[in-house]
Amino acid sequence: MERYLLPLDQIEAEHQHLVGSKVFHLGELRQAGVRVPRGFCITTAAYHLFLQEAGLEAAVSSLDREPMEFQRAALRKEMVKHPLPHRLYGVIEEAYNGLGEEKPVAVRSSATREDLPEASFAGQYETYLNVLGLEELTEKIRACWASLWNLRALSYLHRHHISPLEVAMGVVVQEQIPAEVSGVLFTLNPSTGLEEEMLIEAHWGLGEAVVSGKVTPDRFVVDAWNEGIRSQKIAEKRMMVVPAHPSGVKEVEVPEEKRTQASLTGEQLLQLMRLGYEVQEIYGYPQDIEWALYKGEFYILQTRPLTSYTFTPEIGQWTAANCREVMPGFITPLSFSINGQYEWARAFEELFQRVKMMRERREIEWLRLFFGRAYWNVGEVKRLNSIIPGFKERDFDESVGLERTYEGDGLVTPTTPITVIRALPVLFALQNLYKTFWQEAKEYKEAFAQEEARYSEIDLTALDDAELAEKVRDILEFHHRTNRIALIVSLLATQAQDDFTPMVEGLNARNPDAEPISMARLLTGLTDVATGRPLLELWKVSQEALKDERVKEIILEAEPSELPERLQASPEGQAFWTILERYIRDFRYMSEKDEDMSLPRWDEEPTFAFTTLKSFLQAGGDTDPEKSIAQQKEIRLQEERRAACLLSQGWLDRLFRKRQFFSALETLKRYSWWREETRPMLSLAHYHCHRVFVEQGKRWSASGYLEEPGDIFFLTRDHLLAALEGKLSSEKARTWIHKYKRMKACYRNFEPPLTIGRGARVPEIPTKAAVYKGVGCSAGRATGKAKVVRELGEADRLKKGEILVAPYTNPGWIPLFNLAAGIVTEEGGLISHGAIVAREYGIPTVLQIREATKIFQDGQTLCVDGDRGAVEVLE
Repeated sequence: MERYLLPLDQIEAEHQHLVGSKVFHLGELRQAGVRVPRGFCITTAAYHLFLQEAGLEAAVSSLDREPMEFQRAALRKEMVKHPLPHRLYGVIEEAYNGLGEEKPVAVRSSATREDLPEASFAGQYETYLNVLGLEELTEKIRACWASLWNLRALSYLHRHHISPLEVAMGVVVQEQIPAEVSGVLFTLNPSTGLEEEMLIEAHWGLGEAVVSGKVTPDRFVVDAWNEGIRSQKIAEKRMMVVPAHPSGVKEVEVPEEKRTQASLTGEQLLQLMRLGYEVQEIYGYPQDIEWALYKGEFYILQTRPLTSYTFTPEIGQWTAANCREVMPGFITPLSFSINGQYEWARAFEELFQRVKMMRERREIEWLRLFFGRAYWNVGEVKRLNSIIPGFKERDFDESVGLERTYEGDGLVTPTTPITVIRALPVLFALQNLYKTFWQEAKEYKEAFAQEEARYSEIDLTALDDAELAEKVRDILEFHHRTNRIALIVSLLATQAQDDFTPMVEGLNARNPDAEPISMARLLTGLTDVATGRPLLELWKVSQEALKDERVKEIILEAEPSELPERLQASPEGQAFWTILERYIRDFRYMSEKDEDMSLPRWDEEPTFAFTTLKSFLQAGGDTDPEKSIAQQKEIRLQEERRAACLLSQGWLDRLFRKRQFFSALETLKRYSWWREETRPMLSLAHYHCHRVFVEQGKRWSASGYLEEPGDIFFLTRDHLLAALEGKLSSEKARTWIHKYKRMKACYRNFEPPLTIGRGARVPEIPTKAAVYKGVGCSAGRATGKAKVVRELGEADRLKKGEILVAPYTNPGWIPLFNLAAGIVTEEGGLISHGAIVAREYGIPTVLQIREATKIFQDGQTLCVDGDRGAVEVLE
């Protein structure tokens, strides 16, 4: 009879469809050591057995999504009055008696589509408290089953596009906790969206009064990061719900002395907060938890994913656009504080001061972490950019890959005499910077090569501790100098695109009968793009491998970890290994996410390069990327000629617009090219930081200062420098590291929205459509089977001619591009690294298809239209 009834302590992963999400979570919590009341579950198999023996299967099957009320009422009436099957009654009796003779229990529904991240079903089905005796228990079990067909539940299913025929009902029976205080704990404050805050609602008595909304509970906001109370609002509590005698519940008045008394003490709030962390860490997702306090112990009655939250507008507007390309997912605090909080902030300030947008010095937080992910202060950047005549928020958002949350063009600065005069200093300064900064980048590139070579020669293990500490400081300055150039070039490229976009739109608007001029075509074929070199050189390596059948055979047969040894075991292999080893050495700085300095580089872990080489050989090596580059250059020249023709038709175009158009295009091309040229320089700076920090971490771990060598990456830049000066104790360092690791564990399965603060939207459930619109960034059309690759560890799944569907691409992904017929990503902008390289190799690409990795499935036939920015599902 195990199929019909399962104790909470025996529920395993394969039982989820039998018990429903609510019970499955309770079983997980009990087995993880969380205090959950004892109990058992009447499974969905028992529900179906009941329908079968009651002769109700046909009635259920005939109901559509919106059955008439009389159909629902008749079905519920039959379910409530029909007795349980005799064999089911017996196992329930045995399990109930196992809890204790005549023990009060709580009976709760647990539907199979309940308590999901995309749909909580909170309050849709029935719960019965303080149920006493077997007869009352079986009555309430039938009532829970019948609640599957109540109006509010069916309406909720309909809103979430779920057929009620897809849902079955389990029922959980647990010992009743006669709670002194009950309530709800939100491990993420749903009112502010701040991860350091937890919201606790509490009231005297059973939790029924709180979850049903009958009373106003006490509300406490807990600072979970620093373990303190941020605010509290104590309600006047006049009524509470308590167990009735002999069964059921009743409403009673709260004693006078307890009405304005806080229902939880400060220590109890912190205890509950820690319990919230414990529960959330199990799921890696913020939780909505129902709890009860009895005799000084907290019990978890239910936990479900938090599905609704908003962000306080007071924090401004922040976006992960572009950050998700260069710093995707969780990033270690050391990497973020160096790259973001220190270097990006200074680059932003320098740029805005040099172009006279910041006329007064203000303390501005330019970048910060939300849920361990990187975000930048897009609201402040827009405010500063809006001084420029012709500024359109829509164009700005599109250029950086930011989801629009407004109608029309959003914030717009009109071009009027007043706005032009006000912006003249900015416009002159910006044009001057366009003319000069690429030359500064060129000069730094020459100096960089010499300095980088010196770092490559250093044997870090031979340095004493004082010398290594000095090298840490040196490498931080080296990285800052390099990142300053790369960041300002990148920001100028973005601004150049904002300047040029209205010119293209205006040209197309003046020529409605002509084929529109394509930004993507004008920006392709830039020649010798640095971030495309790893792909081109790996293709050349693959051509060498194809010349020798034995070498080809070894590469196709060997596991990546075995490849060096297998190749060096034969004369033919040794010759090829020299070529492959040189390739790895040349691109030793490559990594899945090179901004995260904690991750290994190719000279430590070359598996991705070996795997991609193998894929190239499997594809036959017939696609020559050099030919693609030449073809793309010709496509660009043809588009430039078309634009020149359209700009030669009127006197105003000939006199002014043509020169202005091509001058702006040249600026955009130059800074797009330099953006890619500075990227390997920055990657090398990341590489040397990684080397130095790894060595320092090993020494701190050996001395007992840190628990593990890799823990150095969980410190911040300020922590690192303070530790080198002896101003950060081991205890404080370890406490910080523990907090960050806990936060990472608690949010590992959580996907924050692209925008936080003003205009933020909680990610919605992807809806099915025939055509999905995004941003076309590389022209052309490609049709092929979809291959969803969420991270580089899945790269070997991509085969020649497939459509690569990915959350983002960064330089580490680029060697894959030669296999893809087309590319679809959730993130990115027209001048993102992946977009530029895709154009160089003529790969049709569409960006900003939100939730693409969830919408599209492996094997679907997709048509990627890079001109229209559309992805069509063909089958």
